[in-house]
Amino acid sequence: MVCSRDREVAPSGVRSLPGPENWGVWLIALPQTLVAAATITGMAGAASSAVILALPGGFTAWAVVLLLISLVLVFFGRYRGVERASIVMALAIITALVAAAGYVFPGTEPLAAGLVPVLPEGAVFAEPLPWLGFLMSGAAGLVWYSYWLTARGYGAAYSLTHGQEEETVVEKGDLPDLTHLDRIEREHTRDWVRIMTVSTAIASGIVLALLVSLLVLGAELLRPQGLLPEGPEVTAVLSVLLGDVWGPPGAWLMILAAFFAFRSTIVTNLDGWTRMLGEGSIFIARQAKAAGGWISMRFYRFVYLFGLMGALPLLLIVTRPEPVTFLAVAGVIEAIQIPVVAFATLYLNRQTLPAEFKPSLPVVILTFTAGVFFAAFSVYYIATEAAVLFS
Repeated sequence: MVCSRDREVAPSGVRSLPGPENWGVWLIALPQTLVAAATITGMAGAASSAVILALPGGFTAWAVVLLLISLVLVFFGRYRGVERASIVMALAIITALVAAAGYVFPGTEPLAAGLVPVLPEGAVFAEPLPWLGFLMSGAAGLVWYSYWLTARGYGAAYSLTHGQEEETVVEKGDLPDLTHLDRIEREHTRDWVRIMTVSTAIASGIVLALLVSLLVLGAELLRPQGLLPEGPEVTAVLSVLLGDVWGPPGAWLMILAAFFAFRSTIVTNLDGWTRMLGEGSIFIARQAKAAGGWISMRFYRFVYLFGLMGALPLLLIVTRPEPVTFLAVAGVIEAIQIPVVAFATLYLNRQTLPAEFKPSLPVVILTFTAGVFFAAFSVYYIATEAAVLFS
């Protein structure tokens, strides 16, 4: 048996928190219904903003087409090619952005000055919160990463499946028993924790390099021109990041990369949310004694896939073609939920893992600090917005 600590943040782990039944599932699943609809709407619009630069057709029409194609791919589970192409494009665009940032690099003195904490005049500190919520994978990504592991046969998937169908496993929702492990199982578990630690460190390093590159490019190229990525022109503005350095080839590379990034995010999010919200609904329905034998995980997945993330985003795309606005709304909720996921994960790891597999003290401190940071930022954001609303 191989287990993963990430399994603990799925609804099957959150439901074991002490207190009223399923309160943790409600606290995560209910806000995530809003995040799901808003994110899918925003990503479909963002992907469309790349397509309209290369093909004839309107922004709304392409957003609808891309969303419908993504729904079909997820329904039939045929998106492996999209995933592979997205990985290739991600590597290409990361390399290009880092190289472009190096080309326009203003020098160590301006960069060092930017590292010193200051309070810029007239700055609205609530504005970064939506985008901080999407940093790395956001609250939702931390939860449904467990399902990706299961689908790939990694970590806890081996112990939970035993060759069964995935739908049955997810519906069961039991946590792996780690109290009685033999020597081989303990070795496998230690290897898995080591792999997770290394992969997380590498991913964090890549994201840090990408964020610094984007900050340099934004400050050196977009700010002097007064450009801000918003509305149907999202990708057109982003193309300036490479277009101003390498001309048309750079601009088209950015457009192509943006399309694959937004498109793969749609497919990934559709799949992740249907699994997460589906499992949460199973637990909630059972709590209300409303889940009969005919209501399965598959039933809930289709309800969320074609209803919450199908019909509703289609309606929003047609009525309000503002992808950045929807992504900002989703990012705010994600940021507010990150402390919930962080603190729940720390508690569950402490209560359910054997001592040899519990996270180290530095990891606990860093996770707790991140939770406190997002909690404080969220309180500040809510207070700021409330003051504006009622002024």
